[in-house]
Amino acid sequence: MKTILRNLFYTLKRFRTASVLNLLGLSTAFAAFILIMMKASYEYSFDTCYPNPDRLVGLNLGEEKDNSIMALPRGPIDFLIEQIPGIEYGTIYAPCWQKQAFCTNPESPQYFYETPWAVYPDFAKVVGLQFVEGSDKDMNKPESIIISESYARKLFPKGNALGSYLYTEGDNGLVKGIDKFKICGIFKDLPENCQFKNDMFIRMSDYQKDDWASQNYFAFFRLKPGVSAADINQQIEASGANKRLNIVDKGNQRLYVFPIKKLYYDMSASYYLKTGDRSTMVLIVSIGLLIIIIACINLINFSTALAPVRIRSINTQKVLGSSNWELRRALLTESVGTVLISWLVSLGIVEILIRLKVLSFMGFTPSLITYWHIIGYTGIIALVTGIIAGLYPSWYMTSFSPALVLKGNYALSGRGKRLRMSLIGFQYIISFVLIVTAGFIFLQNRYMQNYISGIDKDQILVASLPQMPYQSSEYRNFTNALKSFAEIDDIAYAKSNLGGGSGYTQYAFLYKGEMHGHYYIDVTTNFCKVMGLKIVSGEDFLPSDSIYHSDLNFIATQDLQQQTGIPAGEILDFFVWGVNARLKGYVNNVQLTSLRSEALPYIFCPNGKYGSNILPFAYIRVKAGSNMETALKHIRQTIAKCFIGYPVDIKFYDQVYSQLYQKEADQQQLITLSSLLAILISLVGVFGLVIFEAEQRRKEIGIRKVYGAYTRQILWMFGRSYLTLSVVSSVIATPIAWYIVSKWLEQFTERIAITPWIFILTCIVISLITLITITVQNYRTAISNPTDNLKAE
Repeated sequence: MKTILRNLFYTLKRFRTASVLNLLGLSTAFAAFILIMMKASYEYSFDTCYPNPDRLVGLNLGEEKDNSIMALPRGPIDFLIEQIPGIEYGTIYAPCWQKQAFCTNPESPQYFYETPWAVYPDFAKVVGLQFVEGSDKDMNKPESIIISESYARKLFPKGNALGSYLYTEGDNGLVKGIDKFKICGIFKDLPENCQFKNDMFIRMSDYQKDDWASQNYFAFFRLKPGVSAADINQQIEASGANKRLNIVDKGNQRLYVFPIKKLYYDMSASYYLKTGDRSTMVLIVSIGLLIIIIACINLINFSTALAPVRIRSINTQKVLGSSNWELRRALLTESVGTVLISWLVSLGIVEILIRLKVLSFMGFTPSLITYWHIIGYTGIIALVTGIIAGLYPSWYMTSFSPALVLKGNYALSGRGKRLRMSLIGFQYIISFVLIVTAGFIFLQNRYMQNYISGIDKDQILVASLPQMPYQSSEYRNFTNALKSFAEIDDIAYAKSNLGGGSGYTQYAFLYKGEMHGHYYIDVTTNFCKVMGLKIVSGEDFLPSDSIYHSDLNFIATQDLQQQTGIPAGEILDFFVWGVNARLKGYVNNVQLTSLRSEALPYIFCPNGKYGSNILPFAYIRVKAGSNMETALKHIRQTIAKCFIGYPVDIKFYDQVYSQLYQKEADQQQLITLSSLLAILISLVGVFGLVIFEAEQRRKEIGIRKVYGAYTRQILWMFGRSYLTLSVVSSVIATPIAWYIVSKWLEQFTERIAITPWIFILTCIVISLITLITITVQNYRTAISNPTDNLKAE
């Protein structure tokens, strides 16, 4: 045993570079695997943090087989909470739709923006919030608010949050007529992987109470013990609630409840709710497992490559009386020890990456403490990996008889070399598939980022402003001040952050008895001109169109005309508000939602009946040729002067639009880094094997050089087998990669074509990197003095 270990350390010292690279490759693989498994744990445990999560359900309107969540009218929510005996507590869950400005000191206000959710008094009981100070008992009062523990520390660092007030200006649409909220409770922060992760919840007012038509809300119920979702659905059907629904084209849609744990992965939800992509998560976990397999293959190759160097000492131990079982146990222990050391090093790598804060693309906050169970599981996986990686080498190195070994040199036995090349080929197949997948994800994301939005966005800046009427003196002063600058061409306002979200308010109108759905956006009359939208038929808005009389004024995107054939100038029945609307014209099509979302036409309206005077997003067109930085500086100064105490938030429109695909960009970065790691680990294995092969073929190289072989011929001798292997592996991997990419692209309404050039390019890149690695490593051996090589043992 001591002799074996002594010879091992000598061999590792002799092949120091290969040994260090193998250890680092294994450690890096485990670090990546640990982070990926933390991400998997975050995703798969989504919405499991509540007390008795099986009793928490969501309410939906639709067909159960469709699994698409719709917003609900408020009437049936209240009705079911009161009438269904199986519901213990119920709450409305309503987004306040727009950011809201708050401050803690009204005498010297320094506002901050927050998006609270409006809920019922029993919300805390439904979700199971734990209060560290105060409680929810005062949430039946309209001015009450509860905030998270971390938010309380942030807003009131002196610890005086409970009983303090948060002051606001503007109308959030859900709690009318209230300009201050009293903090009645401070709850313990919910984990990140939680549907209700938010810092602020306010008491829902009577807005749209008893309304069975306007679909603006979500609802969640906590069921009584022993009551199932199926029981509640039977009670809902018996209550008659479905017959009272006052919605257009109800069809086969029914009210039903579903378990909260089903929401994240199995439901297609509104952009207000959090959902995940199971197929993408399966892909990421598979990548993590493949990285571990590649690293394990490297260890097997490393160990079997050491066999020719160590086999004499091992068989000497046999002659001295050691049994095969004892020798194999010792060699297996070495393998397990190497893997466990790499696993410990990987924990250090993960902790360093966490402290450097370079893992934001992961989409969650990694932590060795929070995800301690993942550390334990990966430790077990490391142990199993060490055993698996050590089984074959320990058997192989003890399989020869002592007499046979003492007669010859088994440095380059055909059986061992074929095994090593087969394992390297498997690594190449995995690397090829990962690189091709990462390449198409990159191309699809770039395609979406550069997809023609229909807006002339190069000269547009977007400013997020307070929720005041845009006809107010503050807004007028802001508009006039901006227009006085030479760099500014014009400024328009809209209710929505266009291109910055996954969806907008949806309505429908009737035309000749047919209903047509669309996105609805409140704007000012000069919006189309400022945004560079082209009138393709009909006419643009006039300044007088901003005045609401009895009819609305619409301009729609051209896809509405393409779908319906409605000509410009027609009168539409905008039945949801009980008014008519004149379709003044059509503009070119725009893409303001993700290509994952349902494609709907857009309608822009400057004289909406409800709330159109609150247009908190300013779209500022800078004149062509102007200095954008100078314009940005002027805008910042003007906002600070006109809206004293409010935060300044200005972005280039390209920055706003890029937010649509932030999740896809994060996934791309994760998969790309994993793919690069896979190919690097594979190359580490190739590098290590080439070192051993060059060492064992020194005599052959010397003889070839004596007989006139050139350096390039020597290098080609080493490289051709690996080049052939990389090409053959690429051919085998191509249909696998093609299938994975085609399945991934199916989720997009617009997608790139799967072209062969990226497959060819990946094959060329892998082959070139392999040849460069082999050439760099073997060049010194190839140009060495043949006399020195012929002296080698």
